[in-house]
Amino acid sequence: MKDDRTISAEVPDATPVGESLVFMRHPGHRLRSGSAIVERAALATTPSMAQTGSASSEQGTHEEPDLPNQFTGPSFQTKRERFRFDGHKMMYHLDRVLAWQRGERFAPIHIDMGLTKFCNTACIYCYAVVQNMSRGTMIQRDPLLRFIDDCGRLGVRSIGFIGDGEPTLNPAVYDAAVLARQRGVDTSMATNGLKLDMDRAHEILRDMTWIRFNLSAGTPEGFQKIHQSKADNFFLLLDKIRSLVALRKQEGYSCTLGLQMVLIPENFDQILPEAQLGAELGVDYLVIKQCSDSEYKELGVDYRRYAQAELDLEQAEALSTSDYVVQVKWNKIKAASDTTLYQGGVRKYDVCMGTPFLSQLSGNGEVYPCGPFYGKKRFLIGNIHDQSYHDIVMGDRYWQVHEDIRTSVNVHKDCAIGCRQDYLNKFLWDLKNPPEHVNFI
Repeated sequence: MKDDRTISAEVPDATPVGESLVFMRHPGHRLRSGSAIVERAALATTPSMAQTGSASSEQGTHEEPDLPNQFTGPSFQTKRERFRFDGHKMMYHLDRVLAWQRGERFAPIHIDMGLTKFCNTACIYCYAVVQNMSRGTMIQRDPLLRFIDDCGRLGVRSIGFIGDGEPTLNPAVYDAAVLARQRGVDTSMATNGLKLDMDRAHEILRDMTWIRFNLSAGTPEGFQKIHQSKADNFFLLLDKIRSLVALRKQEGYSCTLGLQMVLIPENFDQILPEAQLGAELGVDYLVIKQCSDSEYKELGVDYRRYAQAELDLEQAEALSTSDYVVQVKWNKIKAASDTTLYQGGVRKYDVCMGTPFLSQLSGNGEVYPCGPFYGKKRFLIGNIHDQSYHDIVMGDRYWQVHEDIRTSVNVHKDCAIGCRQDYLNKFLWDLKNPPEHVNFI
């Protein structure tokens, strides 16, 4: 009768074991019977180089080798990400994601909105020039404040006064920020800063979450060339930023203050001067982003040229400290190459599903699912001058347009590179198209 307790491995006699495995092409494919047994006690008591009297020890340059599996606790070498400019934060809003999965109607998490359709500068990279700008056109005060009320009722979590025109040219921006804080809605503003009313500085620092200054040059000569504004305005802007930084510190306000540089070949030489300027001003960050072109390439951005600036961009990021962050949006700066979003310009999702989560309003009050579609009547949802935003969001037209985007838009051809919903769409696409065996995480 066969003894079942006897186990035969039937290992061929020619199988290499022991030290000979070091020379194998795939040393990980080794037999357990040939693995050396490491005596852990010996590892813990290995004599140091200092005890052996080595030359490096005598020169005072030796460090104890790092040994694996010593279980000495976490090292905390990975720094916390203070700001996330190149990515998304959808995992912090899973209630909205679940509502989307259930097919419910819900308010956007965030809204980008213009407050005007005109500006006091003429930046040479400006996307708004393709969005039917009209001098003097703005959202009126009463409809704007009603809109803020509606956002509070709907549970909109944040509004960025970031749009086709300069927000500070609308005098109601300050009252809107104050009311939004009272209604539990975070607000922010992207501005060229030149017309910022410093008499309202306390209110915006108290009630806004962050203020970003659109500055794409670090010298007065660069400012005049890129923003097409007189060089004296460069110094006016710097004085206002310094005053806000000082007032924030004096009063203990939490509002984040930052700079944004839109990268184009004409300002490659301004990268390092602006990075150094940001540190001198005492702002919290400088973010360097791609220039977003339209789907028709009307601005003529050649994304391949960004490669020429990579060394300066890396040097700029190296100026970061614990108090000042310089961050490049590398994934979109490198959109012409293989990134986590694109490969050869092709998106890693086929359908736009992100517009219900991040909506956009033009500076004339018109509601659209996406900024690049401003002025395209097919995608016009409504106007807050004529209708309650609450009723717009809960109405049929709102959801019909989002469905039109989802079913009719070819994201690889019809959309601009670097659009606002890119990261959201990649997240939602992965969620909507799971692989097999998802429980094996």
